[in-house]
Amino acid sequence: MILTLGCSQDVQAHAEHDKARFVATTGHDQGTCNNRFRPCKTVSFAVKNANKGDTILVAQGQYSIKSEQDLLYFTGQIVPVLGGFSLIEQYQGQNPDTYQTTVTGVPVAYAQQLSQQGFHVIRDTKALSKSYSSNDSRQFSKIKLMQNKQVSSPCINGNADGFACENMSLLAHVPLADFPNSPSAANDIWGHVDLNSKKEYAIIGLKNGVSVVDVTSPTSPAVVGSVQGLSSTWRDIKVYQYFDAALLRWQAYAYSTTEANEGLTIIDLNDLENGITVVNRQTTDRSAHNIYISGIDYTLNIATANQTPAVHILGSNQYGGAFRSYSLGDPETLGTTYRNLQGKPKDYSHDASSLVVKDARAQTDCIQTSNNGCLVFLDFNEDSLIIWDHTDKNQAIRLGTGTYPNAEYTHSGWWTEDKQFVIVHDELDEQRRGLNTTLNIFDISSLSSPTLVGTWTGPTRASDHNGFVRGNRYYMSNYERGLTVLDITDPSTPLEVGFFDTYPVSNNATFNGAWGVYPFLPSGNILVSDINSGLYIIQDQTLANETGNIAFSASQVSVNEGDNLNIEVLKTGIGATSVGYEVLPGSAGIEDIILTSGELTWANNDNQTQSIQLQTTPDALDEITETLFIRLFDPKNSATLVQPSMLKVSIIDALQQGKIVFATNEIKVKETGSNIQIPVTRQGGSDGALTVTYEFTSGSAILGEDVTASNGTLEWPDGNSTTQYINISLINDNETEIQESLQLTLQANETQVLGQQSSVDIIIRDDESNQPPTATTADDIEVNSRQNVVLNGSGSDPEVQPLNYQWQQISGSNVTINNANNPQASFTAPNTASTLTFSLTVTDDFGLISTDSIVITVIAPNPEPPPNNSGGGSVFGLILLMLIRCGISRKSVEKCSNQTQ
Repeated sequence: MILTLGCSQDVQAHAEHDKARFVATTGHDQGTCNNRFRPCKTVSFAVKNANKGDTILVAQGQYSIKSEQDLLYFTGQIVPVLGGFSLIEQYQGQNPDTYQTTVTGVPVAYAQQLSQQGFHVIRDTKALSKSYSSNDSRQFSKIKLMQNKQVSSPCINGNADGFACENMSLLAHVPLADFPNSPSAANDIWGHVDLNSKKEYAIIGLKNGVSVVDVTSPTSPAVVGSVQGLSSTWRDIKVYQYFDAALLRWQAYAYSTTEANEGLTIIDLNDLENGITVVNRQTTDRSAHNIYISGIDYTLNIATANQTPAVHILGSNQYGGAFRSYSLGDPETLGTTYRNLQGKPKDYSHDASSLVVKDARAQTDCIQTSNNGCLVFLDFNEDSLIIWDHTDKNQAIRLGTGTYPNAEYTHSGWWTEDKQFVIVHDELDEQRRGLNTTLNIFDISSLSSPTLVGTWTGPTRASDHNGFVRGNRYYMSNYERGLTVLDITDPSTPLEVGFFDTYPVSNNATFNGAWGVYPFLPSGNILVSDINSGLYIIQDQTLANETGNIAFSASQVSVNEGDNLNIEVLKTGIGATSVGYEVLPGSAGIEDIILTSGELTWANNDNQTQSIQLQTTPDALDEITETLFIRLFDPKNSATLVQPSMLKVSIIDALQQGKIVFATNEIKVKETGSNIQIPVTRQGGSDGALTVTYEFTSGSAILGEDVTASNGTLEWPDGNSTTQYINISLINDNETEIQESLQLTLQANETQVLGQQSSVDIIIRDDESNQPPTATTADDIEVNSRQNVVLNGSGSDPEVQPLNYQWQQISGSNVTINNANNPQASFTAPNTASTLTFSLTVTDDFGLISTDSIVITVIAPNPEPPPNNSGGGSVFGLILLMLIRCGISRKSVEKCSNQTQ
């Protein structure tokens, strides 16, 4: 009877993670396992009822691994499983040597990991010996399949070299082991096409940072750069690209949020041949769940016509997690434009999307509409879909709310290309309601009254996560089922047309498998990030149909300024259909052409080539070759878009000699840097020979004293646009100086030869005046033997430069430090009493260091007392302990409930 007074742990809607789930051999597999007085019996059941970021705490006793699915649950990183707890002590602390938690059936390769998680490991027994025997070539491990790099493999008879599939073939797989810094899990993904080089990239979030992978050659991807970050289950990434008129080239940045206390990480994507760098970690929001950018095309990540792109931060640590908006006027330091100062937890935004409407709804439903339409902001608010008018980036006006049956956690969604429907994901309804994969489809023909008009149910229990629309296909990351593709010709009744199972072990409603998908690359290849196994590049083969395929006849065309251009659009098949097209401004603006958008139509049995007429506008300016883009969208009647569905148009001025510019307006160098090369580029054309001179001008840095450099001449022959370099040598003196600078300027006899960025400031950072960083570790602590221990540290730099971190053990029994080059590291305490000392060394870019240390005292268990033969004592002790802790009054039970949450 006293046990019925045990404490409950209701999950908070906006904080659906970072909670404990409890397991004991005496438990029962029912409920959600979040009551420490009513634990579940098995780890697998607890994992299936956990949320991302929860931890499974396992009480002493014996457990077994009987399948690959069990093994993945025990060793998972998104929902960690820890042994060494006591039911009697209510799971208050991990003490693996006192509360021995035995697990049998463990393959040798996983024995050390599970031991570090607090388990007493009985290695490979008969249960798994055949499945994991390295000597038995007849057995093929699904886990090994996920862990190892996979090469291109077509989907034949439902199988792509071990992965279940339909109409989706494997081009390449980059496993977690191939990424730098040994990430233990992956999370979200986005894509990027560099409009300077035309190369395609995947940008993947990892538990300990972000990596960029060149996928231009999809069967041989290559990691080109990585940045480290704090350990976090969650990272979300978006990209913004724009044409810089001063540099005469495209510039791009990636923006990454995380639930860790890291802020918004802004990553420079402008020198991908040589890697990536962090340009800023903006801490206006120290943590956030998601990021979204409105007003851009999601293939090129550039602004759409007449729209101003903006960053939106979702689920931050401020204002209840209500969405906030930021200007991209300075892409390296974002400025706040909107925040809900009265935001409360009920206003929490988990994710967002947006669309611009220009039809009757802009007048009848919107409040702030302009000549360029109404920006409709879709807020996935955990409980419902909320629709806002956010045309004015300084305010948001609520228009309507959409709800649906069996709602558990309104997670994310996307809109159809006709802008009439929204597909909504609920992340927890499969788990909590016992449903198969379920999507809810809303009609938004009335923005004030979104109406549920359809539900799609999948063939498995796997949870749905994120999805995006391209043409009439919906590409969805489906967790344990991998990637699922739907035909949304009729959005109210989607039909499955393909899938690729990146997690071939099972199809349960847990948080394993595909986290994110990006379907917008110009090549048409699909990027998938898998929590357990890394990056997959998939070929989409779902597009065949009787109505027809639609595409441009070429991926790029050119036209002389002032001339008209006839752009061909091809169609196969015999069905009637139509397709929309719209212009995306590039270095050429809308003012350079007479065309914005339109529609092409075909009747039944018609597959004739259709044409888009583009008229360019002449002017009297001497300009570089300018570019814009035309996008096909919203094919009707089951027709599909194939590649190329994005067209690059080059508008050629009469003069195509190009312009000479520096690649940047400022270069920062260290005084210790010796020789420096400064790039000079010819952009926008290569006709004719060009000659420029360059001249150094002393500032606070003096020529001959701080630098050695000579004025000179650069020449480009006719047809040549190769980047050239100007060399300078730095003089490293022993004087303590302030930051110094000098200027380098280009000159030409004809001013039209030079672009806007014809000078560059060279900033010299002095090593003698550089101040060392500061390393800080947490307070000394006591831990139990074999307990999982987190080493928390941080670093700061007076010059706000990037820092390197290194944890080292300097005394005590040797342990293995995980993530030793991260501010937050971890280790498993030894099984004997000892005192361990660790140091954190923080190093700045000049090599100056700062060190702090932390002492960890390991407490080993006392010898067990003689057995107590007075039967029933343990039960009485448990009851007495619960009475003391919780009492029997209603108030004290309520208090206990709060303590256990």
